[in-house]
Amino acid sequence: MTPLAERAPPAWRRLIARLDPREYLTIHIVVGLVVCLLTAWLFATLLDSVREKDVLVHRDEAVASWFHLHASPLGDRIFVIISLLGSPISMAVLFAAVVLYLWRAKQRTLLVAWVLSYVGGTILDFVVKEVVRRPRPEFAARFLHYNSWSFPSGHSMGSLIGFAMLAYTIIRVLPVKSRAAQVSIWTGAAMMVILVGYSRIYLAVHYLSDVVAGYTLGVLWLAVCFTGLQMVSRRAELRRAPST
Repeated sequence: MTPLAERAPPAWRRLIARLDPREYLTIHIVVGLVVCLLTAWLFATLLDSVREKDVLVHRDEAVASWFHLHASPLGDRIFVIISLLGSPISMAVLFAAVVLYLWRAKQRTLLVAWVLSYVGGTILDFVVKEVVRRPRPEFAARFLHYNSWSFPSGHSMGSLIGFAMLAYTIIRVLPVKSRAAQVSIWTGAAMMVILVGYSRIYLAVHYLSDVVAGYTLGVLWLAVCFTGLQMVSRRAELRRAPST
């Protein structure tokens, strides 16, 4: 049984088990393409709104002003720490630790997935920032002591990729069979991603649309990576399978 079949409800498990390997691969590709198209459309919509400076930009500025006015010293300290958990340095440490473990455990497919998702995501974030060149909120200087562009939020994108990959890796490698444990792991990862994004808005170093764009771009890139990996691994399995 495939990992998807193992996590599926009994009815779906029986249906998946009956599928021809080529049909199963087709389903993976179609689902991946749908996710890519939807997230690409959403990201393009956000990008167009930012470049055209439409009503979304004014709402972004209103949200940033509200958080700046209602921030507290305790909140600042808490969300600075949370923001650090999703920083490029933290994600780089996480990436290095997991890749080293996967290399020693001979988990080559997962290792490739980590390298593609992390390296590609980092490059994608840098390129989009340089193309869009959206200035930071006017209050960002309180917590941001270096110059960089605002759209999209690299913390949001990086934390989504990093924590999603970590949850997926824990479930696959340990492996985690209990559905309750799997739900808990994914819930914990989702909460961390949400908190990191919220911290960037709370600290007024990013606009709300920057954070949403970071999440969207992260999901898009993960969909691209996993769709590509499924195509390669499944085709290799089909080539190795005896012909009937």
